[in-house]
Amino acid sequence: MRARVPWPWIALFAAIKLAVTMAVANRYGFHQDELYYLASSRHLELGYVDYPPIVPLLAAADQAIAPGSLVALRLLPALAGSLIIVLTALIARELGATTRAQAWAALAALLSPMFLGGTLMFQTVAFDELIWAIALLVFARILRDDGRRLWLVLGLVVGIGLETKFTIIALPVAMFLALVVGRREMLATPWPWVGAAIALVLLAPNISWQAAHDWVSVQYTLSHRGHTDGPIAYWLQQLLLFNPLFLVPGIAGMFALRRDHRFAPLVYAAILVELIFFASGGKAYYPAPIYPMLYAAGAIWIDTRARRRLPVAAFATASTALILILLPIALPVLDVRAMIAQNLWKSRPDYAQMIGWPDVAQETAQAYDSLPSDQRAGAVILAHYYGEAGAIDYYGPALGLPNAVSPHLTYWYWAPPRLDPSTAILVNFTLVEGNALFLDCRQVGTITNQYGIHNDEYGAPILVCSNPRKPLWQAWRSLQTLD
Repeated sequence: MRARVPWPWIALFAAIKLAVTMAVANRYGFHQDELYYLASSRHLELGYVDYPPIVPLLAAADQAIAPGSLVALRLLPALAGSLIIVLTALIARELGATTRAQAWAALAALLSPMFLGGTLMFQTVAFDELIWAIALLVFARILRDDGRRLWLVLGLVVGIGLETKFTIIALPVAMFLALVVGRREMLATPWPWVGAAIALVLLAPNISWQAAHDWVSVQYTLSHRGHTDGPIAYWLQQLLLFNPLFLVPGIAGMFALRRDHRFAPLVYAAILVELIFFASGGKAYYPAPIYPMLYAAGAIWIDTRARRRLPVAAFATASTALILILLPIALPVLDVRAMIAQNLWKSRPDYAQMIGWPDVAQETAQAYDSLPSDQRAGAVILAHYYGEAGAIDYYGPALGLPNAVSPHLTYWYWAPPRLDPSTAILVNFTLVEGNALFLDCRQVGTITNQYGIHNDEYGAPILVCSNPRKPLWQAWRSLQTLD
């Protein structure tokens, strides 16, 4: 019989998470990825180069309700983060946790550096983590009760996950291999395979888009393989993201869970997820959605030692102190000038990419306005990367700018089919790159920002180019960028 759910404690922890995140949701400005998702929401399709269609669809819904609101946009990932806390406690309950252990699990999720910082911005990461947590809960219930029809639910969840972020593919693969090792008899029934079929049916629209677009997401994934800080950093970064103070309970809890034959596949799946991303050159945060299961197992282990009140209280106090120390890195709790003064944007590069986008649009507008009126009417703004293009598309209309075109990622597909301008504003292209496309190029500006942060765009040139060497649409294929 499952223990009572400590709803008051879980609700308190989830509310704290939501309140703290939303209190700083208006800082420091739109991240470049958020601007990209907003641009994608204006081009709803069945697929995109670097992510599936659900998150742009969520962005479109958000913009329909609260257009232009940064706080409203970030409410969705904050809610996802709060739900992860609830789901972590429920996963612990499925694993046999007492009421108190469920509360411990929720607290561990609240104090997770990964989930604290990973659900701030509107990105695929937050929604991916939520879907993994739901899938882990369903899988734990299947293992506990042999709930065969729940495989259909798991297939539905995984299918939605595959349309949210492709990295979730590691989870069903790990689950399958874990069952082969730990509970092979479960694969002898048709239910897991029907669940897999449901997931594939849900993925079918994106597969059709990929087939029509040269499997560009596969090309993108292969081009980014190994773009990490190296194998040692992979594990060290995870240690910090997980919460190093919870490492011993997490590992001990996994060993204890392994002794229960029913839940051994959960342990194997967690290990396999880590190894899959490590072997494939994934980033350190890719396996982080498996953490709720580790927090749940660790909470159960802590609860068995709860009679030793001093060590347990010391753990909770130390974890809280660690999070408070890391809080300015995880969340923008400092105002922008204090953040810059402490160089936190170097520790959390995301902060640097939240700053300067209105400046990019303004500086582009100055270059555009400098054109003679007869050139301006047919001029095109060509941005090198999606960050600049997203900023120009978002802030540019108020400055009288046309939408940008860009060869970067999915923006490449949004260019007009017969793009043939005689004059173009090139943003973040060098003179060498500009002269390869146009006979006449001159630099008229430089990207800066009001705070002087040297982010990826700072110091990049803005060019005015004319007399194309050949129509731009003919060169467009060669300009496509997946970096």
